[in-house]
Amino acid sequence: MEVIERKRQEREIRRELAIDAAMGIYEEEGYHSITMEKIAERSKLSRAALYLYFRNKEEILISAIVAHADYLAGSLKELYNNRENTKGDLLEKLWTCFQESYEKDPVTFTAWEYFHQSDVVDSLSPELRDILHRSASKVVGLQLKIVEYAVRERMFIECDPRVLSEVVWSTFLGIVYVERSKIMLSHKSHMISTQDIAKRMLARGVANLSRQREGNTAGGMCDDEVGAQQNGL
Repeated sequence: MEVIERKRQEREIRRELAIDAAMGIYEEEGYHSITMEKIAERSKLSRAALYLYFRNKEEILISAIVAHADYLAGSLKELYNNRENTKGDLLEKLWTCFQESYEKDPVTFTAWEYFHQSDVVDSLSPELRDILHRSASKVVGLQLKIVEYAVRERMFIECDPRVLSEVVWSTFLGIVYVERSKIMLSHKSHMISTQDIAKRMLARGVANLSRQREGNTAGGMCDDEVGAQQNGL
């Protein structure tokens, strides 16, 4: 059993070396510059050893993306399971899940979005497309459950939860895309301040103020005070 476990650990270490090498090349040179030869050289693995674990570079990057998506899905599932205890901060908590996922591994996060471009998806094998789809569907499904709950409980405005979920997610992705582009072009970024403003704007547009007013009538709170307290903003 010890021999089997040691071999399993060695296999996982080599896989991680290959993944780290591929993501390093992706960050420095871009997707199209990645080759199995470069990955082998950078990871200090022989090409023969590398092909024991992965058939091609797409499989390596998809492995990294799936692991990252699983991390985000875990955060979203935890938020949903604790939704009753985070009612007043649900939008803030949802945004934090996105933000922490990005900060954990910005390179893989952006590679994940890159792999959802139509031309890139079309170039993948049916097997890898299915893996990518199932991984993304898990995340999207959990986001939707959270937003559906918030709409149903009248914490968010009455609207199509699916559309609202996409609006919140797309807002975050747009900020990440723009700010990373600014870093590449001018070495400047306003990621933190831009996200803060976006959260405040979303809170004012998404939160159900009529529900907030109902809950705070006894305290005589004005609309501005309600708005300042909603979602922890």
